[in-house]
Amino acid sequence: MSAVQERRFSMLVKHLWFVAILGITLLFFLYKGISYAVIGSYVPVVFIMTIVALFLTGFYRSEKAFMRVLSLWAVLVVLWSFVRLLLSIVNQFVKPIPEGHVHDQLGIAGSLLSLAFLFAGVYLLRNRNKVFG
Repeated sequence: MSAVQERRFSMLVKHLWFVAILGITLLFFLYKGISYAVIGSYVPVVFIMTIVALFLTGFYRSEKAFMRVLSLWAVLVVLWSFVRLLLSIVNQFVKPIPEGHVHDQLGIAGSLLSLAFLFAGVYLLRNRNKVFG
């Protein structure tokens, strides 16, 4: 590892809470991608593998590239959670869909998961400069 990579790695080690939230979000979407691949849809796993590849490339290339990928990921997590929360509200109050899968995804547990990821995405966005500033 070069000196720049060692410095970047030491910054991440100092901010374990940030790394834990980043890791949880990435692992969750990797799990989702693999579970969708098992049933025949490979797009989610290709998407998350592309994001992981961008993270690794950014980590080894420069801090600016890593920050851009981190910002992109945080924005995508916030958008994903916001859309899920919006769909959950529409499903609960406007036109409920009686299908079981939709109810599981957009019910109370799904809304709590979306809310947790919304907070995680906002946390990643707000604290990325503290970690690499």
